[in-house]
Amino acid sequence: MRFKNIFSLLIINIFIFLSACGDAEKEANLVNLHTAASQDIISIHFPADETESILSINSEFDFKLQGVKSNNIDTVNITNDVIWSLSENALSSIDQKGHLIASSTAELITLTAQFGHLTETLELKISDAKFDEVVALNNDSFNIDMCVSKDLTPIARYIDNDGIDEIRPVDSNIINTITWLIRNQEDNSTSQRAYINTITNKASLQTLAVGNIIIQANAPSIYTGTVKTSADFHQSVSNAMNSIKVCNSNDTDLINCNVTTTNIEKDKSISVISVGNYQASDGSNFNINITQNSKWGVDNTNNASIAFESDLQSLTITGETESTSAVLSVACGEITQSISAIDITTGVALNSSVSCDGNTNCLDATSNVTIDKLSVSSFTVRANDIDLIDNTSQVFSSRPDEISLQVTANYTNSTSSVITLDDELIYNITQGDGTVIEDKLNSKSVYTVLGRGTAKIELDYRTEEFTVLLEIP
Repeated sequence: MRFKNIFSLLIINIFIFLSACGDAEKEANLVNLHTAASQDIISIHFPADETESILSINSEFDFKLQGVKSNNIDTVNITNDVIWSLSENALSSIDQKGHLIASSTAELITLTAQFGHLTETLELKISDAKFDEVVALNNDSFNIDMCVSKDLTPIARYIDNDGIDEIRPVDSNIINTITWLIRNQEDNSTSQRAYINTITNKASLQTLAVGNIIIQANAPSIYTGTVKTSADFHQSVSNAMNSIKVCNSNDTDLINCNVTTTNIEKDKSISVISVGNYQASDGSNFNINITQNSKWGVDNTNNASIAFESDLQSLTITGETESTSAVLSVACGEITQSISAIDITTGVALNSSVSCDGNTNCLDATSNVTIDKLSVSSFTVRANDIDLIDNTSQVFSSRPDEISLQVTANYTNSTSSVITLDDELIYNITQGDGTVIEDKLNSKSVYTVLGRGTAKIELDYRTEEFTVLLEIP
């Protein structure tokens, strides 16, 4: 009933608003009202956890806008139909995707986002305070499980010309200059339980195994002109994983997907992912792609090879030797095999199987891979050095004593090979056998010509067929 009253009130306000405007204004206002109403949005705001009010000079930032639905509960991200603008005379700039480029000098400006008839503003300070050092790993504390990713918002100290501190998120100028150091808490050794990568001005913590780690940020201080290493940031990586499995990379149903066996042709590839099932803090379960932070292996690289895709979000399996098999394995956690010599930031893919061997903080899965023979896309067939067309008569101008066929298979990987004497190639005379032609003794693909007429020979190789039609004068 309350929602009905809100809607009625909104309609009344629309009519009152329109009645006070001229025709041009009415049309523009009606469009604006429709924009918000069509998406059931009654108010807008900048999301608190993704919005900054102080930005460094020459830095960049992507602002976002959220809307509240008419039930006054549900919140959605608004990506289209937003008009972004800055206050008049602002030296900074913003495009219509919310991407702000800060000016090279300090200024105070107002950011405005308009969605339909709704408007939200934010007072921004473009600051010339200089970066000194990272003082916190993230803008708040968090829990993290093994084999998952977590976007970070590192917090830093900036110092202005008056020596006053600004404690705020690391800006886009600095984030890419940070070298992250991670050690195991128990023995201070370099850790392979986790790493931090930075892509498109965003730092992300990637975890691979359970344990307590110490993270430090090493970065050049603009304020002092020296390189500073932060204090120790302590972080635990826990295990709330229930299971791990292999799925095809194009699977969208992560609950029901599962690849336990698969077939690949020689020289062909398929793309797979690893899916982890985790228990959330509320007791529910969820599934996510954990390919990047999983450890992969294959038991026989002569038969099949594996490699990460460039974005590390999927893994490619390639068939190497036809009519063979291999076992693909994947694990999350501390595996039996050593990875000490591997750069974990580029993904862990071993030329051997990976396994947990009973480690309680490790889960693994396998998929049996069969490498099939390469498929044929077409044939190139010649009779006595004359090119033939499938199921099309070739008329000889004079009667030959013999007909010799030469057969080349053109494969789906764009290679070709002569298969005239291949045991898999079947020749079968289906017309004119014994009257026009006959098989020459002990000479596969060669036929003795007996007399005038039509001869038909069917070729069959790896399910691909070709019909030879010969007209003998």
